[in-house]
Amino acid sequence: MPIRVRDLPAPVTACKSDWLPGTSWIGFTPTDDDLTARNKCQSTIRRQFQKGYVIEYITEKFGDPNPGFESSPEYLTERKNHKNVAGRFIAVHKLRATSRPLEVILGAKRFNNIQDMWAQDGKRNRWSVAFPIIESYEIEGRPEAKVVLGDAAYRRLFAHSSATLRPMNDIERAAIQDLKLIPVVAKNAWIGIEDEVLLAEQSEIDPRVKRNIDIDLKSALEGMRTERRNKIRQRAAWIANDFIKERQRSNTLFCDDCHFEPSTRVDTKIVRPRSLLDVHHKDPLAEGVRYTNMADFSLLCPTCHRIAHALMRVMASKPPMQAGDREITH
Repeated sequence: MPIRVRDLPAPVTACKSDWLPGTSWIGFTPTDDDLTARNKCQSTIRRQFQKGYVIEYITEKFGDPNPGFESSPEYLTERKNHKNVAGRFIAVHKLRATSRPLEVILGAKRFNNIQDMWAQDGKRNRWSVAFPIIESYEIEGRPEAKVVLGDAAYRRLFAHSSATLRPMNDIERAAIQDLKLIPVVAKNAWIGIEDEVLLAEQSEIDPRVKRNIDIDLKSALEGMRTERRNKIRQRAAWIANDFIKERQRSNTLFCDDCHFEPSTRVDTKIVRPRSLLDVHHKDPLAEGVRYTNMADFSLLCPTCHRIAHALMRVMASKPPMQAGDREITH
């Protein structure tokens, strides 16, 4: 079901401009092929997108490969496909920094093929600072960027080439807010998940949050190997713990369903409001499958939490709708 850019849990903070669409990763070329240059490039990109999303724009022009690849079937196919998306916004991605080099993400054969075709000045580091795409949406209709942004904003963002991202201002973000998005499977979501498992294992997590998450995921992770199940539960609890901390920082400790607010019913010097609310995973079946984040959790009072689980059990017991079946609405 399409959503709009405005519905994303974080803003689109920057634009990526390239002639090749990103599918499972977005790459950037450092100034040199050494660790210092790679680290500097990665740090710059992370600072540009921060915790937001990146909108992908395909340039009007298409690059020329190295000599000997002009007739390559791969190059000819990419050049042909480029005509359908040139000058358009095609996708919105959530990127994640990783210590994994592009060669590890792609495999040596694919990496070397890219460098053979596109490397410049003898430096085999083209797009070598790679950011896996861990969450992705196609933009419905793939609109022309110039039409969406207007001439002035379009020129500001794309008149000059850039080896990094192009940070967007408030006016440009407002222009893309109503673009419709269609969720697609992010093939490299596993990288974000596995990297965060390591962080989760090194973190202290509120035992009550762990208990809530264990209950939510009990059935969802059945059939998974014990070691992997434990890691996924630990990561989910780690994210849920951050979710609770954020709610405490923003002073929004109330039930997301019935809006029960403990601070209006009890003396907060005697009873902690947090103790009267549960963290709830809204989509436990997504754990270990897609890149989940704080938007997948809610804060519920015990009654609403029980209702949520009762409804989930009912839905799980229903047979899948067959083709031709129709829901009757009144």
